[in-house]
This record gives sequence, C-alpha cells and structure tokens, in this order.
Amino acid sequence: SVFLQFDLVCENQALNNLAQAMYMLGVLIGSIGFGQLSDIIGRKKTMFLAIFVQVVFGVATIFAPNYAAFVIFRLIVGGGVLGAFLSGFVIVTELVGADKRTLVGTLLQGAFSAANMALAGIAYAIRDWRTLQLVVSVPNVAMLFFWWWVMFVGESPRWLLSKDRDDEAEAIVRKAAKMNGVTIPEDVYKTKVQHTEKVVRPDEEKRYSAIDLVRTPNMAKMSLVVFLNWLVVTMVFYGLALNTSSLAGDDYLNFFISGAVDIPAYIIAIFSIEYFGRRKPHVSLMLIGGIACIITPFLAPPFLAQNLNALSITMSMIGKFGITAAFTIIYIWTVEMYPTVVRNVGIGASSMWARVGGIISPFVQLSDTAWGPLPYLIFGALSVVAGLAAMLLPETLGVRLPDTLEEGENFGK
Repeated sequence: SVFLQFDLVCENQALNNLAQAMYMLGVLIGSIGFGQLSDIIGRKKTMFLAIFVQVVFGVATIFAPNYAAFVIFRLIVGGGVLGAFLSGFVIVTELVGADKRTLVGTLLQGAFSAANMALAGIAYAIRDWRTLQLVVSVPNVAMLFFWWWVMFVGESPRWLLSKDRDDEAEAIVRKAAKMNGVTIPEDVYKTKVQHTEKVVRPDEEKRYSAIDLVRTPNMAKMSLVVFLNWLVVTMVFYGLALNTSSLAGDDYLNFFISGAVDIPAYIIAIFSIEYFGRRKPHVSLMLIGGIACIITPFLAPPFLAQNLNALSITMSMIGKFGITAAFTIIYIWTVEMYPTVVRNVGIGASSMWARVGGIISPFVQLSDTAWGPLPYLIFGALSVVAGLAAMLLPETLGVRLPDTLEEGENFGK
C-alpha cells in the first residue's frame, strides 16, 4: 500500500492527510488555471489538454521515487481532474437549452457518483496501489480518442460567439438543428449582429471584480453566507467520502454505499427545489446532514456494542445524503442570487472557497487523534451553523433575478 511504500504510519501518519490536501490544492489551481484557459483557447481544447495532464502524471505517479514526488504528481493530477470536469461541464451545459441545463448538470454529477461506486469494486479487486493507479489512469488514454467525435460535435457555440467566430457557431447550430429534425428561423442567426451594432468603447465598459461582491452591506452579507456554505459543504462532503475507513465494517463496501447515496440525493435536490424553493430544502438538508454527523460516532464502539455497527454506517450515509443534496442546491441557488454583471465572479469566488474547504478537510480528520468522534462533531457543528446562516439568504424560486449591482443590493430585502 501507499502507507507502507512511503512509511506513512505511526508518527508519519499525518503525511497521508498532507497528500490529500495537496491533491485538493491541485484542484483549486486547476479550477483557476484551466478555467481561465478555457475562456482563451476554448472549452474543447482545454478539456483534452486537462485529460492529457491526467494521463501523463497519473501514470508518472506509479513511478514516483519518493513521497515528495508522489505528492507533487498528485497535485498536478488534481489540477487535471478538475480542468477536465469543468471544461466538460461548461461545454455540455452551453450546448443544451436553458430548460435542460439542470438535468444535464445532475447527470454529470451522477456520473461522478457512479465512478466512485465503480472505484470501490476496482480497488477491492486490485490491492496493489501501483496497479490500481495504472488501471484508473489508462482509461483516460481512450478518452483522448474522443477528440475526433468532439470535432464532429464542435466547440461551444457560446464561446465561439464571444470570440466573434460567428460562422463556426452558426455551422454548429445548423448541424444540431438538422440532427434533431428542427427548423430554426433565419432571424436567429442574425440576432448577435443586431445586438452588437452599438460598439462600447473600452473606457466606457464597466469591469467588475470580487470586491463588488462585498462592496455594499446586503451583498456582503449574502456573499459571506454563500462562501461559508460552499466551504462547509465541500469540506464535509469530502470529509465523509474519505473518512469511510473510520466506520465499522468493510472499507470497500462503505465507500461503495457512500457513492450510491449521492444519486438519490441529486434526485431529491432537483425535485425539492422545484416545489419548495431553494432556501427551505437547503437549510433542512444541511441540518439533517449536520445532525446525522454529530450522532454517527456515538452509534459505534465504545459507545455501542460491535454488533450494532450498522447503525453508525447508516447514520453516516444519511449525513452524506443531506450534504450531497445541499451541495447540488447551493450551486443552483448561488447562480440565481448574484446579479448578472457579477454572476460569473460570484461563482468563481464561491468555487475558490469550496476548494479551501477541500484542502482543510483532511486536516480536520487528524483531530481524531485527540478524540475519536471529534472529526464528525466538527463536520456536524459546522453544517448546522452554515445551514442556519443560509436562512438569511433570499428565496429565488419564481422571482425576477437581479441584473445590476443596485438590484443585487436590494434583492431579498
């Protein structure tokens, strides 16, 4: 195992958490670097570049001569993983209509959970970590050959339009219309030209930054609560997913169940926000997840008998269910809360705080050396606090969304 290979036992056990934290740091760097790159060279090229990074450094990890090299390779792989996921997520959501984006986003998240379930089975069958790393890295080589299929589908039309490559965007839309058997009025292809006849001089164009998210009182309050929820929900999500080995029972089965509970969580989240709004389901699910985390460690030895271990596993999965569903909601809710002029900035800042939560998560797990139940108590308490704080956020279901900073400041008052 990695633990024995690099002597990550006894006094060096904390180094294992460092490796996971560095992986999450790579995810943070990848979200920033590849996110900006996709706006420059396009979603398609960025996605395949990120996949190539995954292949090269995923395989390189197998041959890491020491722990330092292992950690560095894992950091780079983390950047490639999120770069591929974000670019793929963006290109898919930009290729479908607005009424299908939630469905597509949920399906992508479902694929993530299905992969975790598959990984549990693969890891059960392959116990050597180098062989396992090779097996999970090689499939990315096959994905590189999808370049030709994506060439047929094309680049994101929205990105092409933003780069004034209108003819290419039109060709892709016409191809999609032909494949779907629909006829698009010719006026649609001229819409952008009509909207861009008025040229805005560079000195007249207003540019916005993350400072605008906290410049005014109401926006600052909203942003602080949103950032807290992104940080906590990500920290707890990864904390529970990576902490299944601390639960009683079989590690592989627990990891499989942890991935399986995500799928109904996504479904519940999507249906609940359509009927009950965003605030009530998110707050409720955060409280459910947090309370379940607090209870979990007290349903296992030494507090309860060994033969009742199933209770702690069940409660932990209830916690994972609540946090996963809340994760789905906070993303959609955040998009709707911020005014149009700073919407992308708001999502980017929120995502950064989410990555910080991912980096912190492995170190929270180290608190079990002081007291076994402590990690779950921290996860649970923070979830409850973040959930209650979310009651201060405005409801967005059926409400006209803000466009300007002034509307954003008055939103929900």
